[in-house]
Amino acid sequence: MRSLPVAVAASAFIVAGLLFGLPTAEARCVGTVPYPIADVWPSAVRFLRIDRNCVIREKDDAAGYILFDYPEGQKVYKGSLELIRASENDGRESTRVVASLPSLPRHYEQLLIDKFAARLREDYGSPAPPPPRKPAPEPDAGVSR
Repeated sequence: MRSLPVAVAASAFIVAGLLFGLPTAEARCVGTVPYPIADVWPSAVRFLRIDRNCVIREKDDAAGYILFDYPEGQKVYKGSLELIRASENDGRESTRVVASLPSLPRHYEQLLIDKFAARLREDYGSPAPPPPRKPAPEPDAGVSR
């Protein structure tokens, strides 16, 4: 019987997958926009509803997520957009945008983020300059040891 080793190997793979976890594909794309989340949130809702013609199923600005139906061709796909407060290395406020359209190829998620970032640039112009750096405190010369 030649099929027995194949069956044993397949069983071993399944058991190993259950014990150690099979690798999963993350259907999400992440980008960062150099605008504060207070500006990004209303723009995200408007972008999805008006620019992309999506139906918003659920949204929570405090938690920073939007669940929507994404129309593509004759079908509608479930998607989500997460907005996470972040900051740049230079101290400027920014927002991390996480797009997920798990039933579509990944380039749809990247395209959604790219078009949203372009819309933000149209709406708000160039991002604000970073805040000025505070000078390092000088050592107190009057302290004696």
